[in-house]
Amino acid sequence: MDKSEKISWFEQFKIACLKPSQYKRLLNLAAITLITTILGYGMDVAGFTVSVGGWKNFILNRLPAFELKDGTLSVDQEMDFEIGGVHFVADTSKDKVSTEDLSNKYQMELVFAKNEMVVKNTAVGNMMNTFSFKNMKKVEFNNQAMLSMVPMIRIFIVIMFFTQWIANIISYLTVCIFITMLTYFNQRTRMDRKNREDVSFGKIFKLSIYARVIFELVETIGVTAGSAIFTGMAWMFISYFGSYQLLLAGFMQPEDRKKPDEML
Repeated sequence: MDKSEKISWFEQFKIACLKPSQYKRLLNLAAITLITTILGYGMDVAGFTVSVGGWKNFILNRLPAFELKDGTLSVDQEMDFEIGGVHFVADTSKDKVSTEDLSNKYQMELVFAKNEMVVKNTAVGNMMNTFSFKNMKKVEFNNQAMLSMVPMIRIFIVIMFFTQWIANIISYLTVCIFITMLTYFNQRTRMDRKNREDVSFGKIFKLSIYARVIFELVETIGVTAGSAIFTGMAWMFISYFGSYQLLLAGFMQPEDRKKPDEML
């Protein structure tokens, strides 16, 4: 096989999911995480936008009436919803935001009280900032004024998409390093020295990127669909162990060692 042969995206995912012996033909982590980010965050945002009838209809008809005036925020009723992994909470019966209002379930949260708002972002780093409305006494803001911010909301969504993409890459690589270490030590201890095929840590790591694909896809689709099983410890074990077994199959099968040309 010509090493310079180009492979279609469909063929790359087919190989990653069904042909572990040919993982070396694939070399694109960014594309994999981009696709999972689109299927996760992207589909979540798109689904929300369609379900509320677009941003204009959401702001005017679905979002509770609110007004920021004279340094205080008032909302007709409590708000608690999620858009693209960002959790929004508003309860103006409270003067300030308490730690009980924050949730470990979300990496990004915007929580509003009568006199302040708190922005939490643990996706990249560990950021938490508090903004007091008392410094905004000359600002008047409500649902109608929010319409002018729709372009900014769209920019924010794009920024959050790339933030989520980076977080997915970091998470993906962390798991890959873990299963690479297990596989590396496995191949050095279980295979007899005479017939052992020493595979470097770096090569195993490259293969691990594609051993994760099928489980990452299933998890992303499951979480987006709202299935709780894909956020539990049981699925984490299945995902890690399954990736580890696929990685072993990718380079330790006897038939693969007899036909090295098929690995190129």
